[in-house]
Amino acid sequence: MRAEVVERRTRILVVDPEDWCRDFLSSVIRLCGMQEFTMVTTVAEALQALEESTFDLLITDHHLAEQQRLLESVRDRDPSMRFIVMMQRRSQTPSMVYLEHIDYVFKPLRLDEIVRKIRDAIHQKNLRRAEEEIRRLKQTAFRMLR
Repeated sequence: MRAEVVERRTRILVVDPEDWCRDFLSSVIRLCGMQEFTMVTTVAEALQALEESTFDLLITDHHLAEQQRLLESVRDRDPSMRFIVMMQRRSQTPSMVYLEHIDYVFKPLRLDEIVRKIRDAIHQKNLRRAEEEIRRLKQTAFRMLR
């Protein structure tokens, strides 16, 4: 039996009402070598995009109306989803610290920081996916040996 490797492209969803921020993140994501991303301005548009497709990373602004509901909804759908939450000031206390897989960046965004956070988030998501695949293969092999 031969395991098939399925190449899966990284998909990123960005939710931010500000044009400059979406434009900047679009350029950064392309700079990181990723081509599959969706840009939306509201939580409602984000929830619609999540109904239509799966994503590996969600980048969102902390000040969006219903942002907390968005994160919790995404977490319910995909517990392994990674998040990057953009905040206005370093003095803010994140209200969603109880959710896993969240990282924070502060506006104004710095190119080196956001690139590093995106790459780290995708690396962690891919690592988790690989670990799950190894666990699945081990279970299959164990069942075959019995």
